[in-house]
Amino acid sequence: MLSYNYEEIEENKYIPARFELVHCGTFTFPAHWHEYVEILYLMDGRLTTIIQAESYELSPGSIIVINPRDLHMTKTKGDTTYMLLQISAKQMKRLFPDFESLRFDTVISSDGKNNNAEALITRLQHMLNLYLQREDGYQLLFTAQLYEFLYHLYRSYSSWTIPEDNQKNNRDFQRITQIMDWVRNNYSKPLKLDDAAESLGLSREYFCRLFKKYTGLTFLEHVNLVRTIRLYDDLLRTDQSITLLLDKNGITNYKVFMRTFKKLYGDTPQAIRRKSN
Repeated sequence: MLSYNYEEIEENKYIPARFELVHCGTFTFPAHWHEYVEILYLMDGRLTTIIQAESYELSPGSIIVINPRDLHMTKTKGDTTYMLLQISAKQMKRLFPDFESLRFDTVISSDGKNNNAEALITRLQHMLNLYLQREDGYQLLFTAQLYEFLYHLYRSYSSWTIPEDNQKNNRDFQRITQIMDWVRNNYSKPLKLDDAAESLGLSREYFCRLFKKYTGLTFLEHVNLVRTIRLYDDLLRTDQSITLLLDKNGITNYKVFMRTFKKLYGDTPQAIRRKSN
């Protein structure tokens, strides 16, 4: 099962990061967060990331950087290939003791003329070659390229934030992740917006603004998304009827469900099940 809030990340053996070449089709990874700097380099296809309610659509050759603890959601459409690099905040604190106040730019684009972007892309490509070949001692050269990558990222695409702003953001972040935990653990039950707001001691209006700010979705859209993804998982793992799966996952509005499902997976549940058999 996917965790729809905090993501556990397993780093590669012998290198101080998680690195992967990803090939996938149409897929949605729901809103989540982690204590890692995440870098996605799109090589081919279409990839959209929603970070703290802002939507970014990458074109091949572009890099997106997700800072630790930023709520984000990733969507791909059609055949897509990208590099995934994740470096823990713990690692970054060894390099920058005040790392909590360091922010990296979100989108880095290259048209072949941006030397700073090209420096990053070149090192990602070197890391990929080393990782795929895995010759004896490759981890040493990989780590050297990783640190060169971080050097160029820091020098050209970073800024320092004000500590007071971080405290407020951390408080709001904890509020939203608390509600996301509640949804993840209770999605099959009736969930009301007023109950979510009341549990945080917030007015309905303020809660709605805060939730939208951090997730890019309304509270009900998020609930529908979690339920739909859970149903999709059940659809592939079980032979239970779709009617039973709707009830099991707390889905009562079939029209809204179908609209959400088609947007995520590009087809109906019946067609998805037929293709998987």
